[in-house]
Amino acid sequence: MKFTLKHVQRSLVLVSSTLLFACASVGTAQQANAVSCETKISKNYRVKLELIETKVAQRQFYAALAYLEQAPPYPKVLKLRGDAQRNTGQLKDAYDSYRDLSLTCLSAYGHAGMAKIHAMEGRMEQAHQLMQKARRSQPTNPDIRNDYGFILLAHGDYQAAQHEFMTALQLHAKHPIAIRNMVMSLILDGDRETAVTMAKNNGIEPAEFNGLIDQARQFRKPALVNKQHLEKGRNL
Repeated sequence: MKFTLKHVQRSLVLVSSTLLFACASVGTAQQANAVSCETKISKNYRVKLELIETKVAQRQFYAALAYLEQAPPYPKVLKLRGDAQRNTGQLKDAYDSYRDLSLTCLSAYGHAGMAKIHAMEGRMEQAHQLMQKARRSQPTNPDIRNDYGFILLAHGDYQAAQHEFMTALQLHAKHPIAIRNMVMSLILDGDRETAVTMAKNNGIEPAEFNGLIDQARQFRKPALVNKQHLEKGRNL
């Protein structure tokens, strides 16, 4: 069976609702200090940015975009705008925001954001290259390590993905997305026993575990896991 871009996009949508990339609600020290490179931001505007960040964390993306409409192009603004645009399906605009972000002091987030757009549109080779660049830039960022692990998972490199997920978990204990990605990678790697143990130890209920099994099946489709289908510069 020949898998088209539509098949890939459908598979990515199915698994991305809970697993694809680290969500805004997973806080990290890097995220908390990200605004520190923006020395010209006033205290009042920092408060406004915190409000917008809360909107994004609460998945109120349209409200966040409304607040961002007349915001100056600070790096933190570009990141928040890109995240909100990506989560409202405005992928071209989101890519532009992330590209601009990649030229600032928050370049790792820009590269990671562009990687997510490529992944959502089925360009896994480009996604891998950009997420790898983000990982090299911020090797201690648990969200980026988790996101890079997901890209490796899509490549079918399960053990390398597990290394990234474990790193994310040691950098941020109980990272909720990395835990679930780790469980899914163990399922894909054929280690069901360890996957079950890890799920139980981290409060994952049987119903959710079965859901992870279903999501893992999406990765068994050749268009997602067969490296021969990941031709540089082409949609899957």
